[in-house]
Amino acid sequence: MDKYTAKQKHEDDLIIIKSVLSGDSSQFALLWNKYNKQIFANVLKLVRSIDDADDIVQDTFLKAFNALHSYNHTFPFPAWLYKIASNTCIDYFRRKRIRPISIENINREGGDIYDIIPDKSTPIDVHIINNEMKEALLKAVELLPLRYKQCIQLRHFEELSYEEISLTMNLPLGTIKITLFRARKMLLTMLSNKDLK
Repeated sequence: MDKYTAKQKHEDDLIIIKSVLSGDSSQFALLWNKYNKQIFANVLKLVRSIDDADDIVQDTFLKAFNALHSYNHTFPFPAWLYKIASNTCIDYFRRKRIRPISIENINREGGDIYDIIPDKSTPIDVHIINNEMKEALLKAVELLPLRYKQCIQLRHFEELSYEEISLTMNLPLGTIKITLFRARKMLLTMLSNKDLK
C-alpha cells in the first residue's frame, strides 16, 4: 500500500469515527465490515479456535466502540484495534489458565520460561505457549530484517529502554515503537505458521 493510499485510508477511518462520536452509532458497522476479517485472522493465529476467535473479535469491537472517545487519531485505527484484540486475547488465556511469560525472561544461556509478550507499555502481540519453542523463537529473531532484529535484541535481550534504543540506533522514539510492534507481529506470523521447524 503506497503512502497516499494509507493516508487516505486513515482519513476515511477518521471520518467514520467522527460520525460515530457525533451520535451516528450505525456508522460503526462500516469499521466492522472493513476490519473484522483482518482482526479475526490475527486472533485465530493465537487462540486456534474458530468459536473462541469469533467471541474475541466481537468483544474487541464492542470494547473499541465503548472506548472510541479515547482513540488517538494520530495513530492508524487498525493498529489501535489490534491492540485491543491483543489485550482481549490476554483475558482469554487467563480464563483458560494459560500464563503468558515475558520475552524479557528469555536468555540464550538457558531458562525454563519464555514467551513473547511486550513490556507493560505495549500490547501483547505474540503468545508462545509451548516451552519447547525457545529455539524456534531465537531462530525467528535471527530471520528478522536487520532493523527489526536489532530492536528486538536491544529491547528484550539487552533490556534497553525505548529511549536508549532510540539513541543507540539513531532513530526517533516513535519509529522504535513502531518497529518493535512490527517485529513482534512478524515473529507471531513466523511462529504461528510453524515455518521454523
